[in-house]
Amino acid sequence: MSNCIRVEYKGDIGVLVMTRPEKLNPLDLEAGIEIRGALDEIELKGVRALVITGTGRGFSSGGNIKGMLNSVESGEPEKYMDDLTRELYAIGLKLRKLPFPAIAAVNGHAAGAGMNLALCCDYIIAAEKATFAQSFSKIALIPGFGGTHLLVNQLPWQKACEIAFTGDPLTSMELMNLGFINKVVAEEDLIKEAMAVAEKFAKGPTLTFARTKELFLKGIGSSFEEHLEYERDVQVKSAGTEDYAEGVRALNSRRVPEFKGR
Repeated sequence: MSNCIRVEYKGDIGVLVMTRPEKLNPLDLEAGIEIRGALDEIELKGVRALVITGTGRGFSSGGNIKGMLNSVESGEPEKYMDDLTRELYAIGLKLRKLPFPAIAAVNGHAAGAGMNLALCCDYIIAAEKATFAQSFSKIALIPGFGGTHLLVNQLPWQKACEIAFTGDPLTSMELMNLGFINKVVAEEDLIKEAMAVAEKFAKGPTLTFARTKELFLKGIGSSFEEHLEYERDVQVKSAGTEDYAEGVRALNSRRVPEFKGR
């Protein structure tokens, strides 16, 4: 029984829905394990397109800040981050290697790993109200879940740094203007529009799509797989810093963090 997601099949299309709206669909270890397993199952079902979306006000708020706080206070933040990123990074790589198109239907707030879950998909359709943020810097983490690869390979260095350093929210239209989002629609039309895109792709030459994705990956400077492994190592080390502990405690206490650069 799944606690974090629901998987549906509509003809040749798989639909993965994150189902913890009360917590804005966090990407914690439990969710990571469930999503990773679901993607394996969906691929084995032989679908021809995938839609990923959330429920409630959020697509995904990213990491579970309470879990992060517990790991800091128990003295095991690096172990926590190692376990968490092992699952989440496997999801990012899996999405890029799926032999059919993956479509993110972003219904609401997508922060941190939640934003990068969407960016790992091949096509993004977002509700007008949706917002996006590389919020990692708020707790002294690097843009994880492939963020350091995804941003700088699509943006000029300076813009990538701005988004990563500030962690400030961006609207759907702002991200579409930067080339990350394919289409922005009214909230009530989101799923209908996402399914229409999925149906169009599902009727297409999906083997060609799979080969195109493979070649796109090879065409980017360093391989996504190699980069993810290196980035994950840096993220785990980041979880062992004083600034990370301060960021997690401050966010839980709803106060401004006082970072020391160590």
